[in-house]
Amino acid sequence: MNPKLSIITSVFKGEKYISHFLADITRQTYFDRSELILINANSPENEEPVIREYLDKYPNILYTRLDEDPGVYAVWNIAIKKAKGEYISNANLDDRKHTEHLEKHIKLLEENPDVDLAYADVFATQVPNEIFENCTPVSVYNFPEFSYNRLIQHNMPHNNPVWRKSMHDRFGLFREDMLSAADFEMWLRAASAGSVFKKINEVLSLYYRNPEGISTKKDTLEKAIKEVNDIRQEYMNKADYRGFIL
Repeated sequence: MNPKLSIITSVFKGEKYISHFLADITRQTYFDRSELILINANSPENEEPVIREYLDKYPNILYTRLDEDPGVYAVWNIAIKKAKGEYISNANLDDRKHTEHLEKHIKLLEENPDVDLAYADVFATQVPNEIFENCTPVSVYNFPEFSYNRLIQHNMPHNNPVWRKSMHDRFGLFREDMLSAADFEMWLRAASAGSVFKKINEVLSLYYRNPEGISTKKDTLEKAIKEVNDIRQEYMNKADYRGFIL
């Protein structure tokens, strides 16, 4: 039986997160109807022993190791091409989810066939490897309801959306030339062509503000900010052309 959902995960320098991540993702109430596609981007760390333990337990976990690191969005694209599910969600090694996160997102999409992507509010923490039920959030991202203008300003899908795989047939894959904002660009590309997103009015995921993350560490922060600003400007121009009021 084919999975309904494909969860895609890039594995790179994640040794201190991998056991916590796999324990967390496999307790999802929707995991038995999902496949977890782990792509190791030639990580220099020792994640594999933990991954091998889970491969022995879960036949719906698929694992590939690459000979070199092509970048996170190239890894996501590789996983999407392998995906068998009708729906896709990314799961980052250092983030965590409410146990019903995936199930509630799938339910929204199943009940709203005109909606391409589901998202929810997010806790943010500065403590690594907390679980959702016992976290110490420093803030909550209370995102607005979807509109194209709000998407430009807020990037509501943030770190844990669930979307229809068919979006990639219609709008293409993630740009592989970008450092950290290709997901933002992908959502704007789709929305500018008429794709519709919808919010679940609950906090359902936990985002770790990782000081070593691509979009947060000092040596890449400036470039990451510039990427976001450039994308905003590009799609604001498209919005003006389509008659939106910003």
